[in-house]
Amino acid sequence: MKELNSTEIARLAGVSRSTVSRVVNGYANVPPETRDHVMKIINENEYYPLLSGQLLAGKRTGTLGFFWISDASIASDTQSSSFVVHVTEGAASHGYLILTSILKNLTDEDNINWVKRIFLQKRIDAGIFVGVSNDEPLLDDLASRGNIIGVFDYYRPDKNAPNLISINFETDTGSKVIDYACGLGHRKIAVINSGLNHYSSMTRRQSFLAGMKKHNIEIREKWMCNAGISEESGYKACKELLGNRGELPTIICANNDSVAFGVYSALREEGISIPDQISITGIDGHVRAKTIVPPLTSFAFNFKSFFYSLVSRTIAAIAAKPDNPATEFLHSELVERGSCRRIE
Repeated sequence: MKELNSTEIARLAGVSRSTVSRVVNGYANVPPETRDHVMKIINENEYYPLLSGQLLAGKRTGTLGFFWISDASIASDTQSSSFVVHVTEGAASHGYLILTSILKNLTDEDNINWVKRIFLQKRIDAGIFVGVSNDEPLLDDLASRGNIIGVFDYYRPDKNAPNLISINFETDTGSKVIDYACGLGHRKIAVINSGLNHYSSMTRRQSFLAGMKKHNIEIREKWMCNAGISEESGYKACKELLGNRGELPTIICANNDSVAFGVYSALREEGISIPDQISITGIDGHVRAKTIVPPLTSFAFNFKSFFYSLVSRTIAAIAAKPDNPATEFLHSELVERGSCRRIE
């Protein structure tokens, strides 16, 4: 079937091409009966105006860019891959499409130029970023040019602007974990932090320390480990911790659930029983936490709420809606399972 253009639609409807354009673009200066007649012809012939023409007319694309900065192991993780679903569903609920790019980093010049080009070519109305550091120069550059950006796990009060939207974890989760561990009677506490420069990594590290100081817990350097946010990094960190041997902690508090899963593997290799010899806590609420043996105690977040909020507020920024919060912090919920024991 021949692809119709606006000229053909105008001929079939018996109106001028400019009238078709005004109807398609929603202008008010078209009589209702004319609008209805033109729309009837458009629907009957399944005509969709070219996006390029609408962009030239200053219309929005109805598309959000989703830029996920991640390596392959994290991108393939069940929990992390659900982020794409939540963003896509959140956008669809507002009538938006998603253009997805998974990039290993934002330090490579090709990756930086790729992201910039998508914004400069006006392919998207706004960009959603996941996995960026808290001092990412590209975000500063994009925001300074007036682009609308939504960012997961990013908070810079010095960069506060209506076109820079963020969603964040609460900042005191680490302290809550230590409160919980101490409530079970643990005093020999090891912590596996993330060495990454994500906002949550920095605040959790500070919060773990604050909680230990609050309860007068001895902070032993060999029990304060650094990892990434992957299971593999948790395994390596725990192996290093155990390599010191000597006295062992009674509980290991991991900066996220994936890291905790790595701790499980390392302890099993060493023949250490969970939780009889060492208890484990996580943070996030990973779907695997309830099926691993023993099930993992975790401070869980609702990631669907995270991304629906971020997408909704980013779209509100596109529309320049008033009273649109630039930042939100969501709270965790303790989910107790079998990975922790009480010290009598």
